[in-house]
Amino acid sequence: MPPNREDLEKKLLAKAEGAIRTMLEALPDKADLTMDDMEDLIGKMGQDMMRETLQAVSEHEQAEPSWVICETCQIEMHKRGKRKKRVVTKRGEIELERQYYVCPQCGHGAFPPR
Repeated sequence: MPPNREDLEKKLLAKAEGAIRTMLEALPDKADLTMDDMEDLIGKMGQDMMRETLQAVSEHEQAEPSWVICETCQIEMHKRGKRKKRVVTKRGEIELERQYYVCPQCGHGAFPPR
């Protein structure tokens, strides 16, 4: 496994351990624990982990393009620093941080890759 993938694996394992700890801390006393309680807590943990894993993998695997062309003007856009963008996926909403580009001619902004 490449070194950067090893870092991603460590990050994901730490998130999973944290989610499990949080879930276990939220469990009510054993006498009051119902199947519904267990399903709710485990379901929430699963959704949170899925969203966090998708976000981590997306940020890790996104390669920054060497150049971006404005769809309107067909000229090279300029980098304007990293920005956060909310993305709706099949499994929920995540927030990604990616390089933001602006066209020097028309001012159009973009978050490639699309």
